[in-house]
Amino acid sequence: MKKILILSAHPDIEKSKACSAMLNAVKGLDNVKVIDIYKVPLKVENYIDDVKHADVLVFQFPFWWGSAPAMLKNWLDTFMLGFLENPGMKGKSLLIATAAGVSEEEYHSGGAEQFTVDEILRPYQVTAIYSGMTYLKPFVLYGTMMPDAEQRICKGAKDYKSLIETL
Repeated sequence: MKKILILSAHPDIEKSKACSAMLNAVKGLDNVKVIDIYKVPLKVENYIDDVKHADVLVFQFPFWWGSAPAMLKNWLDTFMLGFLENPGMKGKSLLIATAAGVSEEEYHSGGAEQFTVDEILRPYQVTAIYSGMTYLKPFVLYGTMMPDAEQRICKGAKDYKSLIETL
């Protein structure tokens, strides 16, 4: 069974509906550890053992302004350089798990978001390539701000758990 480390990058997870539902769906799994990067100081020694022992790294965050909250970028800037030097990331897998307010249909050229999700997440794919990781197909929970958001979030959390269980 692969060891999965989920780095939660939500500045106020207690007020989140989608990201907290996703985390709650997987917290009880034996092979999953969740670290809230807003609560654990950004020092390499606070993360190194967990990252070293993980087979899969998951960056979980809400999609804000076409990106992740700034703390994830800060984590990458602080942490990845140290791991590139020692090469602790090579051979691991990277999964991006995010929640988006609009429907999947809006993510295309000419749609409300103008770009596909893959285009928007390209910097994370580059991070995986540079560090020798395998970039997995992103998981996106769409429609978290739509009228049927509650149903979408419930289904999305179940789908997320199923995905994490199959990694």
